[in-house]
Amino acid sequence: MNRSSLLRTSAALLAVALLAVPAFAKDDALSLVPANAVTVGMVKLAELRTSPLSSMLFEHTDKMSTDGEAAKFLAETGLSPLKDIDVLVVASAPRTNLGSEADVLVIAEGRFNPERLGAALTSRGAVKKANYFLVPEEQGDRPAVAFPSASLVIAGTERAVVSALEARASGGTGFMVRSGLGMDAARINANASAWAVVDVVRAARLTKGGSINTGHGQSGDALRTAIKSLSTVAVWATDTGDSLKLGAFGLSNDDETLELLEDTVRGALSALRLAVKDKSPDMVPVLRRFDVSRTKDSIVVEGSIPASTLRDMMAKKRASMQ
Repeated sequence: MNRSSLLRTSAALLAVALLAVPAFAKDDALSLVPANAVTVGMVKLAELRTSPLSSMLFEHTDKMSTDGEAAKFLAETGLSPLKDIDVLVVASAPRTNLGSEADVLVIAEGRFNPERLGAALTSRGAVKKANYFLVPEEQGDRPAVAFPSASLVIAGTERAVVSALEARASGGTGFMVRSGLGMDAARINANASAWAVVDVVRAARLTKGGSINTGHGQSGDALRTAIKSLSTVAVWATDTGDSLKLGAFGLSNDDETLELLEDTVRGALSALRLAVKDKSPDMVPVLRRFDVSRTKDSIVVEGSIPASTLRDMMAKKRASMQ
């Protein structure tokens, strides 16, 4: 190989290396979600912070700073949750295939000081293990917290945290591409500011027969019954600044189940319009614009609430609490 060829080859290898480094160095919360997770939720706090709607969404989040112990912890660690956390992911996974006990995992992406966080936990009785901390707990399993890098915090049950650390060391769990629930989650709009997806059947085992909260009344009961027949349910919200776009879908391979759910959702929207027409008449035309569509394996509901309507709703809520 002559000198010119060597230089070209070296330049190409350098370019590949520079492109590869960010991919390997990036701490991606979703890549640590267990492959057998039954519920997963994600909130993109960084996007919400820059939106005009965020002041309403984070209206009560400053209460932590007024709590004595919480304020002291934040001061010691230099952590400002609203400024330092960009992405928050929460997942639950069964400990056994048919069991009713679950491990919970919370993963945060952002900017953290592992040394100060670890010192603050230790001063409060946490026990340092190999690469994580066990936090004091009066009952049940002791929670664990790990700070594998300055951009990632992993917390949850000890079993879940250890598994997440092992997954990170081996390149991730591949939740979004190897898990059925992950592939269902991929149907959610990538621009969603927050979303949650639930494996209905397996999640019901963890709640010991419980179900998703669909509200009270006849329409709520009917919707809850219909949802029990689905395989997966997902909800999401996208903050555009001037409106809040909302969506949900239910998945099933059974035509009768989808037909029942479609009728039930349309009925629930009608009942909701009747319920709000006196107290919040501005919401009636908003609810009328919510669209219910059906595909071969899903029912999709989508609509949006204008920022002005949200502000009026929040103002009325504050007035009623005074």
